[in-house]
Amino acid sequence: MEKDTPTPISADEAAFRNPPPTYEEIMGVYQTSIKKEQVVSQEMPTLAYIDIMPKCISKGNIAGNVAPKFESFSKILEGANCLLQDNPNMAIWKCESVTKKLYATKEGTLTYELNTMFRHESTFGFLVYIKGLRLWLTRDPNPKGPPQQIGLRNIVPHKMTVEVPSRGYYRAGKVTIEGVDYKMTNMHGLNMFNTFENLGDTVKRLQENLANDPIPGTILTIETDRIKSYEQFKSDLDPEATCWTENKSKFRRFTQVIRIFYIQGTSAKEEIGYEEFVPELTEAPDSLKPCKFEPFENLMYRLATWVRANPGVRIVNIQQYDAIINNSFSSVEVCSDSTDDFISTFLDQRFTRTLRVFYTKSSAVRGLPANYITSRLFLPARTGPKSFECMTQTMDRIDAWLRVTGLPIYSVETVDLLFNEHQQLGAEYLKSDYNSHSMSGKYWLTAVRVYFSRPYSEPDPALLPPLPLYMTGGGGSSSCNIL
Repeated sequence: MEKDTPTPISADEAAFRNPPPTYEEIMGVYQTSIKKEQVVSQEMPTLAYIDIMPKCISKGNIAGNVAPKFESFSKILEGANCLLQDNPNMAIWKCESVTKKLYATKEGTLTYELNTMFRHESTFGFLVYIKGLRLWLTRDPNPKGPPQQIGLRNIVPHKMTVEVPSRGYYRAGKVTIEGVDYKMTNMHGLNMFNTFENLGDTVKRLQENLANDPIPGTILTIETDRIKSYEQFKSDLDPEATCWTENKSKFRRFTQVIRIFYIQGTSAKEEIGYEEFVPELTEAPDSLKPCKFEPFENLMYRLATWVRANPGVRIVNIQQYDAIINNSFSSVEVCSDSTDDFISTFLDQRFTRTLRVFYTKSSAVRGLPANYITSRLFLPARTGPKSFECMTQTMDRIDAWLRVTGLPIYSVETVDLLFNEHQQLGAEYLKSDYNSHSMSGKYWLTAVRVYFSRPYSEPDPALLPPLPLYMTGGGGSSSCNIL
C-alpha cells in the first residue's frame, strides 16, 4: 500500500490484464481490518489482519462440475511481500491459511465472501473452495529496520501401504478403514491399502531433514492444514492447490500438511517440536449414552503448566485442531495423530477440539518469557437468528478490548465452531467435543482466539463499544466477485 488504499479489482482482471497489473491492482483481492485513515497515518491497530487471495487462472464451470483454477499458494506470498516492503511500520504476528466457499451466480460470475463469519455447507452437491493467506499484523517495534519478507516450506506426510483383511479392521496412521471395498490384493489374499504416516512420524522426519536442509531464515509460524487427498479412490493431493472441489455424495479423505512460514534471512538453525493437548475422558460410553470429555478450558490449564515447565522453547503457533473421535466397542480414541481421515455425508462422526503447540529451539532465538498463559475467545456479535456481524466489525471490538486492557498479545488464531441456534452466542464454545450428523447441512461460525501471557479481568462494558442490535435479519459481509 502507498498513501491510499488501492481500488479493488476482480481476480480475473488482475490475472488477464495486458499490460500486467500494478502492485495496487494485485492487492485488490484482499480484505483487511486496517482502515484507510490508519494506512495514511501509518498508525497500526494493536492487532489487525489482512486476507490475500489467489488470482484466477481459468473460470471453469461450476454448474457443469468443472472447477476453476487459481494460482498456487506460494504465489500469494509475492503479494504479501509487496505489502510488507511498502509498509515498514507493519510486523507479522502469524501466518494462517484460510478457506472460503466459492459460488457461481446466475450470470456465471464467480464470487466468494471475504468478510463473513457465518457460512453454510450443504448436505449434497458439487462444492468448490478457495484457499488464501491470512496475515496477523501489529505495529513493528523496529520500523527503521529492513521490512520482513516471508518464505514458505510445505511438508506432506509420506505414503505407506498396509495389508487389510476383506472385512477386517485396521488402523495405520490412525486411520479407520473398516468395511471399504478394495480392489488390490496380494498373493495372500489380503487387500492392499494406501495411507499416510502419522503426524508424529512426519514431524520426526522433518526434524531430521532440517539438520541437512535448515530453514533459510527464522521460523515465524508452523501450522497444520487439513487438505483433501482423495475423493473415493481418486487422489488429488496438492499442498500448493488453492482451489479444490468436494462431491458431498462421495466419501472424502483428508490429510494434514505442515506449513512452515519463515522470515527470510540468515538461518537460525532451529530445532522444531510440537505438543498436543487432548481432552481427557470424564465418563466412559455405555449402551445408553455416549462418552463425555472435560471442558475445553481444562486444556488451557495444562498448556499453562507446560509453558512454565519449558522456558527454553519459543512457541511459534497455538492451534485448535478438531480431531475425529473413534469409538470401537467400549474403547474411545481421539485420532489427533491421524493424517488420513475419512469424511462421509452418510456417516455420523464425532470430533473433539485439541490444542496443538508448535515450538522451536535455537541458541540464537529466545522465546517470549511466560510463566502464565490464558486466552480470550472473541465470537462475532449475533445480529439475528442466523446472522452475525462481519470479521472487520469483530476486529474493531477486539482492538477496543485490547486498548482498554493493555494486555500484550502472546498468540492469535482463527477458529471454526459448529453453529448451534439454541445457544445465545451461537456456539457451544465451552465444550471440547461436538457431533457431525449424517445427511445434514451445517452452519459454521468463525471466531478469533487471542492468547496472553498473564491473567486478565473483563473490563467494564461501558468502556467498550456497544454490541449491535439483535434483529430478525442483518449482519455484515463483503464479497469478492470474479467477473
